[in-house]
Amino acid sequence: MPRATLAIQVQSLAGCDDLEPINAAIELIQQAGFNYEVGSLETTIEGDDAGELMQVAIDAHRAAIAKGADAIQSNIRLLERPSGLDTMRERVAPYRNQTTE
Repeated sequence: MPRATLAIQVQSLAGCDDLEPINAAIELIQQAGFNYEVGSLETTIEGDDAGELMQVAIDAHRAAIAKGADAIQSNIRLLERPSGLDTMRERVAPYRNQTTE
């Protein structure tokens, strides 16, 4: 049971088609070793130490900048509960695979 969940949205201010910086941020998150889920607008990471998750977010932001983008904006949300949280998969399971036509 994780104690912290962090969501990060990395945006290149050059435009929505500038995916190279975003892909670099996601690659860094993948290599960090935490459970994560990539969504259409943000990536969620979970772990036991909020400080470690914040460091991953900062590193992901800097990885995006390193790709030469003119400007990167990262929006970060952090949830921490020392007694533990449901996993992100548990929280979204009831809503998965539900589509409307």
